[in-house]
Order: sequence, then structure tokens, then C-alpha cells
Amino acid sequence: MLERFRQYIDRRQLIAPGDRVLAGVSGGIDSMTLLDLLRQSCPGRIAAAHVHFGLRGAEADGDRQLVEAYCEEHAIPFHTVRFDTEAEAKARGESIQMAARRLRYDWFETLCEHHDYDRIAIAHHADDSAETFFINLLRGTGLRGLTGIADRRGRIIRPLLFARRDEVTAYAAAHGVPYREDSTNATLKYLRNRLRHDILPRLDSASNNRFARTMEENLVRLQATQQFIDLQIARLRDRAFAGPEEIDLDALDETCFGFELYELLRPFGFAPEAAEEIAALWQRAEEGIETTLSGKRFEAEKWTARLDRRRILLAPRVVEPFREEWIEADDPRVEWLSLEELPESLATPPETAYLTADALKFPLRLRGWQEGDWFIPLGMAGQKKVSDFLIDAKVPVAEKARQGVLLSGETIVWLAGRRIDDRYKVRQDGHRFVRITL
Repeated sequence: MLERFRQYIDRRQLIAPGDRVLAGVSGGIDSMTLLDLLRQSCPGRIAAAHVHFGLRGAEADGDRQLVEAYCEEHAIPFHTVRFDTEAEAKARGESIQMAARRLRYDWFETLCEHHDYDRIAIAHHADDSAETFFINLLRGTGLRGLTGIADRRGRIIRPLLFARRDEVTAYAAAHGVPYREDSTNATLKYLRNRLRHDILPRLDSASNNRFARTMEENLVRLQATQQFIDLQIARLRDRAFAGPEEIDLDALDETCFGFELYELLRPFGFAPEAAEEIAALWQRAEEGIETTLSGKRFEAEKWTARLDRRRILLAPRVVEPFREEWIEADDPRVEWLSLEELPESLATPPETAYLTADALKFPLRLRGWQEGDWFIPLGMAGQKKVSDFLIDAKVPVAEKARQGVLLSGETIVWLAGRRIDDRYKVRQDGHRFVRITL
């Protein structure tokens, strides 16, 4: 195992002579095995980084103690940090898993900057790569998402991708590598665990235990295919870009026009739908159905794309900051009503909302929405993040940037122009009501 580990590193050129390596170590069997192999392969040039996410109490405390004791025994520099991951996820409007991943990798990068580490070693192995293939397949992805896990990305390396889980387990047992089991790895709550403990073992059994090796071979072929595509797209980019922000559409192949266009637009943050719509317009123009392409505009988070005859002009988006304002109780946009004065139908144009005012705290605050904002949309029982509501409503990127929320204190009462909060809807037992027009 140690010899194969060293050969894989050399063959893939993951660690250069003299490189200082920071290993991400959770205390589980994979990362402890990685640390043990690195200790023998790069003596004096490795350090360990352990993250306590504040999610598993005493169990997580034990993980940290194990990694720290191993590092002390082998004179390995040890770094550790503790995050309030749940609070961070809520503040950013992220899932716990996304917040934990961001916090972890950001901290690793900070350690590299402060301590001059050249590489960050992560303990993913071949089975993890196969699981990632199926996760992306089930969620929907292009070829790039079906290539498994890359063994290097920037300074991040994954030197264990040559090995399967049972090989890692056998090495740890044979060499007395200490580790701890994470209890969450056994729950079937997460898709990855359902694949790991149920679905993939069945596929392995159905293929007479050939599935895992076949998957490794498939991933190698898919990675090679993606590398070939990337090479061809790089050559296309050289032909198609008349300038750094101008695409000559005549340079694209008509048989795969939409695919090539998306690959050219993808680095600018455009979604596949933008390329599909442009391709449809182009096809209609080529067939004489659409007389002109000029003036059509598409927007990504940071870029706009404008069709100008037979080319696309790209430009950075300039987003005006949302103008925050306070709305007093006597503001002309606020009309106070009694129950008898309410109309029979509360159907309103988008700029108007009827609210029960009993719990409103004036002045109300109008501001742009922020990550982490949530409300209870009218007709729903549970809360929903504003970001998810806008995604589900298929709100264009440009409109998202201009979306406002109306707050009473720190509570959203109206996603302006779209949906009021269910807690502030007009109720028959209410005493005061307002009609607000923005």
C-alpha cells in the first residue's frame, strides 16, 4: 500500500520534492490512513489540520483528541479550529453540509497562506469517486459531473484515489492506525450513505463483485473524454473569441452549436438555458424565421451577453445597490383600513399588499434581500428561504438583484411584488389593516 501510494503520487505529480503538505484529518479511518502514509512518504514536511464543526458534541471532542495525540506521538505539527457551523449556515442561508465544506476549505487555505504549505491533502478514495458519480447522475449533470473526483485542483490533492475502501481498511488494521467512527456515517438520512451502504453493494453483488473495478475503468475513460473536450473547447475559444469579450457565432459548428456555445459562456457564469435560448434564436434566424438577432440580452450574476447580428458581446454587469428606505405609519404609500373597508377580493397588482397591522412595528424597513433571509410564504405552514423561493419561481438573475423585502423589526412581512408572509395575512379577528403600495 505504501509503495503504491508513493507511485501514485509520483505518476500523477501530486507532490514535488520539497513541497510542504497540509493534511485534512477528521479522525476517521480514511484521513488517519492518509496521514500515516504521508508521515512515511514526506517525513518532516507534513502537518495536520482538524476541524471541529460543533455539531456532534463529545463525539467530536474525541475525534480531536485522537488526531492531536497521534500528531504529538509522531512530532507532526497540529492545527485545529472550532466553528459554530449551524449558526454560520443559518446566517448564510446554506445547508449544514455546504457551510461545513466552505468553512473547512477556507480555513485550509488560510493555514497555507500563514504557514507556507504547498499542498492540501484530502483523503478521498476510489469508492468516494464512484459515489460522487451516482450522486451527480441522480441530481442531473453534464459529462463534467460524471467524471468522479479529480486527484488535484489547485493546491488540493487526493493521493488516495488509487485505493478502494477495503484496501484502506486493511492497511489501517495491519499497521495499527488509530481512528474513530463517525456515527453519522451509518445513517441512511444522506444520499451518499444510502449509496454506500445499500445501492452500490447491490450493484457489486449483481456484477459478481466486478462493479467497483468496472466503475474505476469507466471513470478513467470519462475523465479522458472530458480532457479531450476541454482541449477542443480551448481551441474553439481561440477561434471564436474575436476579443476578450466578443464571440463570433460563425466560428461554432452548427451540429453542436448549443453545446459549444454553453462551453464558451460557462466561465462567465451563464446557465445552460441561456445557451439553449440563444441557439434557438440562431436556428430561427438561419431558417429565416427570425429576421434579426440584434439587441437580445441575457444576464448572469456578473456578466451580460448581448446579441449583435452574428456575434455575442459580453460585458460585466453593473448592479445598482438597492436603495434602502424606511416607511413611517403616515407615509402616503400606507393606507389604513378597517375590516369593513377591506375589498371583497384581496387580489392585488404586484406592487400592492394587504396586511393585518396588529403586529406591525413602524417604521417598516425596505431593503434588498440577503442570503439567509427567510419568511413563511402565504399559504404555507413552514418557513422558506428567500433564495429558494426565487429559484422555484424561476426569477431571472437580473430581477433577483433588484428584489426587495419589507421588514417589521427583523421579520420579513412581504417579499415585495411576489408574496406576503402568511403570519401577516388579513384575518377576520384582526383589528387594524393596511394597504401598502410600493
